[in-house]
Amino acid sequence: MPAFNGSLNTNYIFAALYNMIISQQVFANPLRKHQTLVDQARVDGGLYGDTKLYISTDVLKSKPWGNDSEAANLLALDRPPAPATQAIKLDVFRQIRVTTDEYLTKQAWIDEGVFSQFNGVITSWLADTKSVYDGTLYNVFIGTDESSTGKQQQQIDVTTPTTGLTGLEASRVEALSIAKGLADIIDQIEDYSRDFNDNQFLRSFGLEDLKIVWNKKYLNQIRKVDLPTIFHKDGLIEKMNGESLAPRYWGVLLTSSTIGTYSASSPAAGKPIDSDDGSYVPGTNHANGMVRSAVEKDVTVSAVAYHVFPGDEIPAGATVKSGGTFELGEVYIETDDIICKIFVELPPYMSAMTVGTSFFNPRSLTENKYLTFGHNHLEHLFEYPVVTVRKV
Repeated sequence: MPAFNGSLNTNYIFAALYNMIISQQVFANPLRKHQTLVDQARVDGGLYGDTKLYISTDVLKSKPWGNDSEAANLLALDRPPAPATQAIKLDVFRQIRVTTDEYLTKQAWIDEGVFSQFNGVITSWLADTKSVYDGTLYNVFIGTDESSTGKQQQQIDVTTPTTGLTGLEASRVEALSIAKGLADIIDQIEDYSRDFNDNQFLRSFGLEDLKIVWNKKYLNQIRKVDLPTIFHKDGLIEKMNGESLAPRYWGVLLTSSTIGTYSASSPAAGKPIDSDDGSYVPGTNHANGMVRSAVEKDVTVSAVAYHVFPGDEIPAGATVKSGGTFELGEVYIETDDIICKIFVELPPYMSAMTVGTSFFNPRSLTENKYLTFGHNHLEHLFEYPVVTVRKV
């Protein structure tokens, strides 16, 4: 059915008359899913100050004790290792805007009730748009942020054990491989180690401390096999009920150090960026790969205007380079090899303010409504693990 073009239908009996509109309904509550992941990550912010400090300390040392000879060392100083301080700053500010009126727009509506409903829905989009921004920005960050310090890059071999298998049997063996591999990784995290935090301080974390964010692709696949049998050990089945993100959020951020891997002078499979001019060439049915935005942005490509939220595919032909349509670090290539990420504390999402304001223009009889808000530049906490688990 084509969109309504404003034309009324001619009456069947009297051709000079036109059938009237029966009613109008404005759909409300278009966003019904709660943004649980970003909501879990929220920490206190405020208008006073702009920096939250996270201070980490390291383990002390034990030394041989020399009994009576220790008396001569009474005034010796034994300072602890220098702490590591990480600063999370409130330095990102954005505004959502919309203009409404109470006069000429009314002529498009059948009565005051429907008009008020429409204006109410439009106004509610201020908060809903912020929810979209918060949720998609944070989801993309979780799916693309990684650490290469220590052993925070982990791989699980699913290719070797599934060689020659097909269908349900292949899925089952792959799930078994993921279960065993994940249990082995958790065993390492539970042990005393400097390998699972960016500060490389001595740490150990229990299974109950860990937060696993799953790629839905693998979570759904695993849930189709005998889940209780495979994941019963040591409470692993409980971790299957944690958070998960759609496959589109998982990938590799295209930066100066990674874009070369996904670029070629003649774009082909796995290399969707033309290295000659930085343009995005997805290929037929995305045969070269899918590049998505990591930011919310207005862009113009081939004289066509686009607005993308984090997680949206960027327009074909958009350039990814310094001074291009997208800067390096503003896009990522979707990959399907990330099974999950393991955290202890989710990266913090700190709010500076959320202020709603409005301005009535008496000359145009319009009202501008604004929602202004701020948050921190996203980064993971160096105190805790951010372990990326890939299949190979």
